Amino acid sequence: MNPPDLKYVWEYTIEGKREGYPLLWIHGFMGSGDDWLEIVNDQFSDYCNILVNLPGHGGSGIPVHTPFKILLAQLINQLSESGIDKYTPIGYSMGGRVGFHLQNLAPERIPALIFLSSAPGLKTTSGQDQRRIADGILMERMESLGISTFLKEWYSSPLFGDIKNHSNLFEKLCQARSGNEVEKLRQALELMGNGALPSLWDELVNIAAPTLLITGKLDQKYFTLNQEINKRVPESIHHQITDAGHAFHLEKPLETARIIRHFLRQIIEGE
Repeated sequence: MNPPDLKYVWEYTIEGKREGYPLLWIHGFMGSGDDWLEIVNDQFSDYCNILVNLPGHGGSGIPVHTPFKILLAQLINQLSESGIDKYTPIGYSMGGRVGFHLQNLAPERIPALIFLSSAPGLKTTSGQDQRRIADGILMERMESLGISTFLKEWYSSPLFGDIKNHSNLFEKLCQARSGNEVEKLRQALELMGNGALPSLWDELVNIAAPTLLITGKLDQKYFTLNQEINKRVPESIHHQITDAGHAFHLEKPLETARIIRHFLRQIIEGE
């Protein structure tokens, strides 16, 4: 058995004001920290924005033999060594799931939580087993089609609403994702995919931090999931963005930023 990588170094950049209120931006599957650059530079330049690359994404390595909980602890230590002890995670999809696990591991470091089209995992072990099988099939399809063709198919699915009809956004998105390596993405799903990480649904009632949930109105699956999350997390609110799907923050960045900034303003002024 290979030993865990206890020296894994998370890749991240800091944008905005180093002395500002820290926001930890966590991208989704096939993304990178650079996904947030436009919205961060345009709308959050007065914050300390930490744009992290998840393992296997954005050119970063992936320690396949290290439990994800240990990797998260290393991220916490890395940020602490940089003088950043507390931060509000803003996680999209897979990144939101990571945010749930980060909060569960170190709630004292998380003054607030923001989730975009996300959920705390699958509720049952059978569901997780089925998802691992489905992920394996998905990666086989990516490998057989080639990543460029796969991306066009992926972002044309109903989950992503009308993105396929926004030609500039669609092409930009596919181009940005085309540099991913299939094997690293496969390993990333095995490490932190929906079928890999344990469910945190039963832990939601213990989240004390103010929590913002945002979903796109065209994404019925995640709207329903977040309605349930909203009922379980005591200090949570759920916003819905009209005429947008799973990646609403790309379709409607200004409206997304407005909702997030309003929430953050309430949190900061309340301290």
